[in-house]
Amino acid sequence: MLTELDDLLTHQTFETHDRVFLDDPRWTERFIFEVHDRTGDVFLFAGLGIYPNTGYMDGFAICWHDGQQRNLRAGRELGDDRWTLHAGPLRFDIVKPMQAWRLAADDAGFGFSFDIEFNRRCRPFQMPTMLLERDGEIMVGYSHFDQGGEYSGWIEVDGRRYSVDGWTGERDRSWGVRPASARTRRGLHTWLPIQFDDIAIWLWTRDDRHGKQAGVSGAVRPVDMVDPGPVDEITSFRHDLEIERVGDHSLVAGGRLQIGTASGREINLEVEPLGPLISLIGGGYGGEHAQGTPKGPLFVDGEVWDFREPGSFAAVPHSVLERPCAFHWGDKVGHGCYELCIGEYEPLGIGPIE
Repeated sequence: MLTELDDLLTHQTFETHDRVFLDDPRWTERFIFEVHDRTGDVFLFAGLGIYPNTGYMDGFAICWHDGQQRNLRAGRELGDDRWTLHAGPLRFDIVKPMQAWRLAADDAGFGFSFDIEFNRRCRPFQMPTMLLERDGEIMVGYSHFDQGGEYSGWIEVDGRRYSVDGWTGERDRSWGVRPASARTRRGLHTWLPIQFDDIAIWLWTRDDRHGKQAGVSGAVRPVDMVDPGPVDEITSFRHDLEIERVGDHSLVAGGRLQIGTASGREINLEVEPLGPLISLIGGGYGGEHAQGTPKGPLFVDGEVWDFREPGSFAAVPHSVLERPCAFHWGDKVGHGCYELCIGEYEPLGIGPIE
């Protein structure tokens, strides 16, 4: 069972937080937040992690607006201050475990800043620990949970301030080891949270390069923190996606989803992409300044990518993509951030990707 302690960045094993039992430098405690409106005008994706075995902390914030992706990356040495979740202009604070967080950033020269509070709108859902070994070594081993919430506060881009009051979104908390890039070289990866007025859906799935589903996890959670009722676990997921290829990237352009749950519920969704589209390599998911790599006592870096010219996204290296979408379920409409990464994948005729 999850407790309030599990919302603090203090885990040291896959299951609880007794001690760090691996000397792997990748061992991390991380979190992310996705924040976007329902029209596709502005999108924020931000997070931070600590790396106790290397004594480092780093975080990022990516803001999309008007066809431009603005990237901020920051890091610092942990020293004896391991629990203040601030790095340079980035600040994250746990207001109340499992209920409320604050995320903020000053403008570091890339044209955006924000001050936002996340408040839960449903119970968290814990995914079973994922463990992948190769030649006797752990390649991936991590646990995580996800929780839907509602935001208040503001995002400012190029001097224009947007109120985020009433926006909904998901947060993800994880601990363990995995590659810094987290991208999929072979197969299809999906991380998908969807917020409806009465329920919050979250699911993860992975297809191998032949199109066979290698794993699925997730839940449908009632939006009611007074008497929330049971969590309905997801047992099946099928996708019929419309994919647009831009360079090595596979962009979700629409499609249909079918979700089955343990209670026998069947949820059929139509996917409508909104305007924003970002690559997580801008947040250190791989690249020159990959997450978890010590980058000096105080590190601040970033850039602005302009994607308004057709085909310009192709110049970005292959990585995990995030795209806010509307999801139509009968006469209901939900919103969420479709995280997709497709590598070599036979059903779409996509060959090996370096």
